[in-house]
Amino acid sequence: MSQLDNTLKLLGITDTNIQVFGTREEFHGRGSGRKKYLVIQAELTYTLRRYPSCGYNTLHPNGHKLTHVHIAGPMDRPVILELNKQRWRCSNCHSTCTAATPVVSTNHAIGHGLATHMLKLASKSLPAKTIASLTGISTNSVQRILTANIHPHLSINLCFDEFRSTHGSMSFICIDADTHKSVKVLSDRLNRTIKQFFLSQYSTAERAGRWIPFTLNV
Repeated sequence: MSQLDNTLKLLGITDTNIQVFGTREEFHGRGSGRKKYLVIQAELTYTLRRYPSCGYNTLHPNGHKLTHVHIAGPMDRPVILELNKQRWRCSNCHSTCTAATPVVSTNHAIGHGLATHMLKLASKSLPAKTIASLTGISTNSVQRILTANIHPHLSINLCFDEFRSTHGSMSFICIDADTHKSVKVLSDRLNRTIKQFFLSQYSTAERAGRWIPFTLNV
């Protein structure tokens, strides 16, 4: 194994279809957010004979697609994998496809390893801005990943109530009966609003078997 390929192994990337051919350092960002990045130049290619959609054995190489993937690296240096992905074209359905890797989801720019690292940092109660600074990606990207992967816990014991809020209108509040912490405040007390919140935020299993005392005026 070459020293360049060993670089990927040290970063936890074991996909043998990725071949490294160079590294460089470059700066990204502005002002206080400007950072030095380690850029790893690599190619992703393998043998693919049948197009995944139509199943015909009519695939032909069709160049490459250059992508940039943020991956987990040393704490003092964010890392970008500059990955040149093999493309193919199907002469049967005239569609194209691009090589895929377990390192990152299709059409995404943040690797799974880095996303996992961000979740670990979030578990230490670090704010999104600090996580963004440590990982070299934007605060908005950090927030999107945390929102997509951190699911709120629904207590078994809940309290529902209503209260008068702005302009005399009635709002809905849900409280954890064990910790007395607010779960959610909704701007109205309509049945459909309350149902939509719980249906969209929690699974059937999470919603089942809850003990809910409530005092809603009719």
